[in-house]
Amino acid sequence: MVHLPTRRVWALLTDWAAAPAWMPGITEMHANGPTEAGMTIDFHSGGHERNATVTALLAERSITISHGAGDIQTNYLYELAPDGDDTLLTLTVDVVVTETLAEMAPEIRDEVARADADQLAAFKQFAESAP
Repeated sequence: MVHLPTRRVWALLTDWAAAPAWMPGITEMHANGPTEAGMTIDFHSGGHERNATVTALLAERSITISHGAGDIQTNYLYELAPDGDDTLLTLTVDVVVTETLAEMAPEIRDEVARADADQLAAFKQFAESAP
């Protein structure tokens, strides 16, 4: 539960330049155009430049950001639900692996879960203290 109106939570969630303040491992992020389905996001993580794509969007309700190529793709679905003056923010992460890595899928999913376990708590702290 983020103690801010949904419109404000959405604005902070889609403030790509501010993402390093609450996304683990991200040191820089910027969008290539307006926030809409198909938009690409460039970011730095682990000393590498990477990119992601907004693959689904319902303004102020949900956004899916997909990252990965090759054997692993990760889809981050953020959903916002108004609750009075507050917003319930949920995150569902779907990790898709190819047949080549099928045996390693549980370990890969566990690692992604560990890496992102504190993401929503970090966002809540960031959002509620943002000017």
